[in-house]
Amino acid sequence: MPKPERWGKKFKDNRDWVEYNSKLIKRGEWFFDFSFLEDISNELKEMNKNKVGRPYQYTNSFIEFESKLQPYFDYRSIQGICEALSEKINGFPVNHYSNACRRINNLEISLPEITYDKPIFVGNDGSGIKVSNRGEWMRQKWQIRRGWIKAVITVDVEEKKILDIEVFEKGDSEPDIFERHINGLIKQGIKIRKVCADGAHDKRKLFNALEKHKIEHAIKPRSNASTKARGSASRAREVRKFKELGYEEWAKEKGYGMRWATEGKFSCVKRKFGEYVRSAKKRNMIEEARRKFVLYERMMAYAEA
Repeated sequence: MPKPERWGKKFKDNRDWVEYNSKLIKRGEWFFDFSFLEDISNELKEMNKNKVGRPYQYTNSFIEFESKLQPYFDYRSIQGICEALSEKINGFPVNHYSNACRRINNLEISLPEITYDKPIFVGNDGSGIKVSNRGEWMRQKWQIRRGWIKAVITVDVEEKKILDIEVFEKGDSEPDIFERHINGLIKQGIKIRKVCADGAHDKRKLFNALEKHKIEHAIKPRSNASTKARGSASRAREVRKFKELGYEEWAKEKGYGMRWATEGKFSCVKRKFGEYVRSAKKRNMIEEARRKFVLYERMMAYAEA
């Protein structure tokens, strides 16, 4: 069978490998960043200020350190790892595995803060996260299906940074979530010059929202899309342009290929922290899946600092 002709330009890897290798090494350092030991007493004092009930004994910084291990180890193993480290480093207090489970799943960690001095180009996409590590044979043989949870992310496709995340079992459609993310970014004072997304986002409501905010778009129309407005003149213009130019010319003109950065982000997170969750409770599954994306971004920020 003849090899199909490549579409587009061949990728040229122009990375500075010395710098890139240095960042990869720092990503490994991040897992064992012991900065949580620097100010335990003051952090606990601040956490327990005006707290009702039993005071906290372990800092949020320490719980975040444990959360980095959770995608790879069960909670009992995490306790054992921390106790072994404690024996070697300052004898810091280590919590029971049941406390680690509760605190990690209740931990509020956010994406690194990003400041922009110019309008940005964002993309949106969704992907499923497995709720167990059961193999395909078990699913086919015994008809056991535990389902999926879904993650939807909005990414700065030029800087390759996650701007917003939503994880759910059953929720809104990707276009509705994307519109919500766009509105949230605009409220933060972030200017958006352009968006890109796949055909699942081909919705009149989203096109109208983008036109309202004067945001350029590269959203692929469905193959059977109507050229009539029917409530969205902006979408109708895009459909006519798509049909006139054809997919390849339209994609080149609109910069549609930039959405690879959004898909690539899912690939990076799943390779680093796994494509399934270890938790058993639905709420904890959702928190764990969201935490994977946040931790990945915090790791990247640490490596680039």
